[in-house]
Amino acid sequence: MKDFAIDTFDIAEWNVLRSIMRLKPKDLEYQIKPNFNPIRWIIGHLAWHMDHIFNYLCQGEMRLAPEIQEYFASGVGANHERKFPLSYKELIDTFLEISKTSFEYLHNLPEEKFSELPENNTGSKTETVAECLQRISLHFLGHTGQIYLIKKELGKGGYFVTGVKKKQREDSRAKWLKWWNENKESYV
Repeated sequence: MKDFAIDTFDIAEWNVLRSIMRLKPKDLEYQIKPNFNPIRWIIGHLAWHMDHIFNYLCQGEMRLAPEIQEYFASGVGANHERKFPLSYKELIDTFLEISKTSFEYLHNLPEEKFSELPENNTGSKTETVAECLQRISLHFLGHTGQIYLIKKELGKGGYFVTGVKKKQREDSRAKWLKWWNENKESYV
């Protein structure tokens, strides 16, 4: 169960990253309609969700600052008057760092813990770690669909779900990281 659950989350996370490859900063801003979340917010929201589940619920500590948590916890309508709290470079690097720590946590968690509630569960959550992992994987794929809809509106289309095979994900991820490291300074 552990390996399958982590692998499913890895597929979902990879599809999010793949969906933003080669997009320009202005593409990350595009809104299909007013009050529809742009890609930049979606990426921050997914980073917040990983942070909330794997760092807070499972380990007792959020990595994102409170004002950043608040910004990304709810949609654009709630943040309409507020300035975006991170540069695009900071946003994507934050996403990557939280993703890295989430996967490290999951890989190091004993399999029997996957059928238990998260360690820092406040009593209001009834999902086991495996159920949290399932939910976040589905959440990532849902937002990936939104990103591709925005890309279609921008004339940059594409398709998902890809990278089901681990080797394919690893090879593609290496190309993605190369692209990001070569281009991230232009994402201010």
